[in-house]
Order: sequence, then structure tokens, then C-alpha cells
Amino acid sequence: MYSTGKVYLVGAGPGHPELLTLKAAELIRRGDVIVYDRLIQEEVLALAKPSAERIYMGKPVGRHDSRQDEINELLVRKAREGKTVVRLKGGDPFLFGRGGEEAEYLAGNGIPFEVIPGVCSALSAPLSAGIPVTHRDYASAVTIVTGHNAATAEDRLDWRALARCDTLVLLMAVHNTGTIARKLIQCGRSPQTPAAIIQMAFWHEERVVIGTLEDIADRVCAEGIKPPATLVIGEVVRVREKLQGAQRDLQRYFDSSVHFQPGPGPDQLLRLAAGGMAAKVLGWALQTRLFDRFEEAVTAYDFAAEQALDAQATSEILRVLVALGLLESRPEGYRNLELASRYLTSTSPMSLRELLLYNCTQTEEWQRIAEFTRTGVPGKPGVGLGEVASAEQRHAACEAMARFAAPGAVEKLADVWQVPVAQQVAVASRVPTLVPPPRKAPGQVLVAGWGGDAHRDALLRRWPDAHVAACNPLKGEPFPKEGGFDWVILAGALEGNDSAQFDGILDCAVACLAPQGQLMLHDRVTAAGSLPAAEIALASLAKRMVNPAHTDWTAERLAAAFERHGLAMGQSDTLFAGYTTIFAARAERRAQSAARVTSVPA
Repeated sequence: MYSTGKVYLVGAGPGHPELLTLKAAELIRRGDVIVYDRLIQEEVLALAKPSAERIYMGKPVGRHDSRQDEINELLVRKAREGKTVVRLKGGDPFLFGRGGEEAEYLAGNGIPFEVIPGVCSALSAPLSAGIPVTHRDYASAVTIVTGHNAATAEDRLDWRALARCDTLVLLMAVHNTGTIARKLIQCGRSPQTPAAIIQMAFWHEERVVIGTLEDIADRVCAEGIKPPATLVIGEVVRVREKLQGAQRDLQRYFDSSVHFQPGPGPDQLLRLAAGGMAAKVLGWALQTRLFDRFEEAVTAYDFAAEQALDAQATSEILRVLVALGLLESRPEGYRNLELASRYLTSTSPMSLRELLLYNCTQTEEWQRIAEFTRTGVPGKPGVGLGEVASAEQRHAACEAMARFAAPGAVEKLADVWQVPVAQQVAVASRVPTLVPPPRKAPGQVLVAGWGGDAHRDALLRRWPDAHVAACNPLKGEPFPKEGGFDWVILAGALEGNDSAQFDGILDCAVACLAPQGQLMLHDRVTAAGSLPAAEIALASLAKRMVNPAHTDWTAERLAAAFERHGLAMGQSDTLFAGYTTIFAARAERRAQSAARVTSVPA
């Protein structure tokens, strides 16, 4: 099995979590690995899912080059583990952030990547201090410069040209402020030119020091200004006197409860639909004072033994609390996350336990949760637990999911179809080869499962000449007797099916494939080594409490099913809310492609 992940080089803006772009916030929430440095605030990192691996890669003074090599290698290594890697960089990735170097390294190693812009500190820091970098009365141009090398032999700046610029914004200039001012004065800039330095713009410790080119270095030293700070030189600094009294709506939320979307998206709506189960789990945890016990790491087995609970059922409940962002799972056991310690323990001075417990009591019952954790035996459907969905309800839900996912799934298919299997293997194996021209449209496509019409529409919009057939074996419709399909798409084939039932569907799907054909499955699958999203964990727990036969499909389990039918799993991509596209082809075909690729000269 192979699956190469993707790296996102994400600009985190000037620091305030509400100044992230919507895309940046979304990627932080779903990233498997968050690589960050000292310019990233905890309030921003708090957006990451509890299961995300957070790796600090700050650069100590004097070790920038060696540390950058470590970062480059880390990004490649984590991507080759099949993970979504978010490289968080203060400001904008391509403005004095070495984002270009990291992008070059990723491209050179065949790693998929994308660059997400951010609000750059060169513009936002002066703004925070009430200084417009351009102004019709004072400045028609602004020049952004690094001050890092101003006092070294590596300085390549034309100081005579800079001395004539209307507005200068210098980043990383704190330690070289005196040298910068002296060079500008020597090159003709007036010593009385206004200057300002802004420390920690939009952070808790924001400070602004105003002076002139002649005395700004002394003022910086006297005030103890430290990096990160932005130096602004020019007549525009005078405007601060008029603007510094502006009221700022941006607030600091000590609980990090910051909202970025104007309304709930699909993931949030699914979470709302499972919200009753979340209230049940939280109510039970609060009533049992679970969070008091998890101030230190405790294993599920030890906690179950202490409380006389079923170990397996307790482990399932604890995993749900991890997915909800209340606990973290560590090698030594489960432990409270910071917000749980602050608000959910009974001894915290900021505890909301009694209020939350009261609210849960008014809206939900959790006797079935308590019984399930005590015995590990699913209860009968009924009040407080929910009814087993009818076949008609389950079919309607699967149809809605497949219909919604069809356009995104077809886009994923298009990405893979453009690159033949040999090239896919080359990328996964990191063996260099020539990139072939784009392939023609797939001739024959079979959609087996739910959402046949939606898939057909999406496929024909993409490839008007494609021939698309559809059947739904999940409703008893037979597969076509003739084979030879370039692609077989299995849509929603896992929901409600055990391994034996899925094996039957997969056997027919493989029989329909052309010798060089590929299979794409999109369904709810838990990726290898990752924690499911909260809405997925809650829905799974609810099903388990009603139906003892319910099991989740994981990437490992799916790979085993593919292997039984002579298929090798290829790359996978997330669609939404735990739904994933997974590609596969005949194992011997991948082996032959890999053999051809490895014979290409390096």
C-alpha cells in the first residue's frame, strides 16, 4: 500500500486567530501534523484537532540554516507517511519566511504541496499601530526590506536607493536598528525622519515606540523592545497621532472560542445531528467526575478497573471524548486537555461543571451510556438511545451522502486519471521519471452504488464523451454482464455491510474492470493511525450502542479486503466529514508499473 500525503505551506498572519484566512483555519482544523515556530500563538494552535501531532521547529539564534534543513526533511518525511501536513508560518509564507525554499525542496522530492497566503506583518503591524504605509499626502510607494543582515557582510541592499524611498518597512530589524538608521542618514535621509517600531503586533504584548531616525535605536534599547518587531520609517508615521485612538473590535478569547465561518458547513451540520449523543457522553462524564481523575494520565483499563466498568466500552467512550477535544491520548494513557482542566474539573476556580451538568440534565438522559460502560452490552432501542434506522432511512441517507460527494469524488478521479499508474508509483517511490502529457477522457465508467445520477452528471460535465453506466447492487440491482470498464466507482458500498457482504460486491466490481482499469471507492473510512472526527466518533458510538454487530471500516481493514481480491490500494484523499476517496488497481499491474519505473535512470 502506498499513499503520499500533502504539505500545505500556510500563512498564519500577524498572530491574532481572527486574522487567519478561512482556508488557513480549515487546514489547521483538519491537519494530521502541525509544524510551527515561535511566531505562532497558542490560540491559533488550539484550532487543531486533538489527535494532530504538533511539532515545534523554532529557529534558535545562529542556527537558522541547519534548522531549516531539519524542517525540510521533516515535511517530506511526514508527507511520505501519508499525512496532511500543515506548515504554519507567521505572516505570509513567501515574504521573508523561507517558504520558497521549502516549496522548492518539496517539489524536488515529488511531494504534493500547496501555498496558502497570509496577512503579512509588513503591512498589518503598521496598521495595528495606526500607521498607513501609503498616504496621498505623505507616501506613494512602500518598500519592504529584511533588516536581518544589515550589519553583516551578506548585506546586499542598496542603501542609497532605500534612503530615497517614501516608506520603509523593515522586518527582523530589532538588533540592527542602529546600523539601519546610521546607513540611511549617511546616504542622505534626514535624521528627523519619523520612525516607529511595533513589537508583537496583534499579540497580547503589543508595544509601539515612536522616535526619529536619529534616536529610534536608543529608544528601542531603553524600552527593551525584543523580536518579533517591525520597523517603519517615513512621514506616514506622523499619521499615528490621529489614528491611534481607534477602537479595535478584535478581542482576545481566553477560551479560544473563535468562529471563522458565517454558518455551519457539512462537517458542522453532521456534528449538530449527532449533538444529542455528545450531550449524553458529556453528562455521564461530568456526573462521574471523570475529568477530575484525568488530570494525570490514566489508561482506559485502569480507569475501568477503578470504577468497576467494562474496559472495552470505557475505551470507546474515552476515544469519543478525545474526538470531542476534551481529552488527549498519550502513550501512557488519557489525560485532560487544558480547557477540560479549566472548565470541567470540580476543583478549578473557573469550573463550569455544575452549570453544564444542569444543562445536560435538562435536555438529555445518559442512563444507557452508564449501563453500556458498566456492562459493555448494547441496549435495546428506545427512549434516550434512538431507534434502529429502517432500511428505507439508511438507503435515503446513503443516497444523500453519495449525491453530495459525487462532484468532489469526480474531481479526485480526474486528478488521478491525468497521471498513469507508472507515474503514481514513481511519485510514491520517489523515483524520477518524465511527466507524460495529460491522458484522454476515460472511455467506460461504471458507478456501482448510490448517487448514480449525480455521478453521471459530474462525469459528463468533466468528460462529455465518456460512457457512463450505473447500477446499485446495494438495492439488489445486478452488475453489468459485460466488463472492460476503465473505472469502477464504488459509492457508499461500506455503510451497513460486513466484510462478507462487501467481498461479494468487490468481487463483481473487479470482474467488470478492464485489465488496465482502476477502482475508486468513496465512503466513510478511518485513515490509518488517525482519530475520527467528532461527528464520526459520535455516530459510531450511537450505532454500537444499538447494534452489537456494527463495526467501523478502517484503511487497514479495507486494504485487507482489496488484497483478497488481488488489488493493491493506492492514494487516498479526504472529501468531508470522514468521507474519503481511495484508489486501487490490480496488484500485478502496480508491480509491473513499479518495475518499469525503477528501471528509469536517475
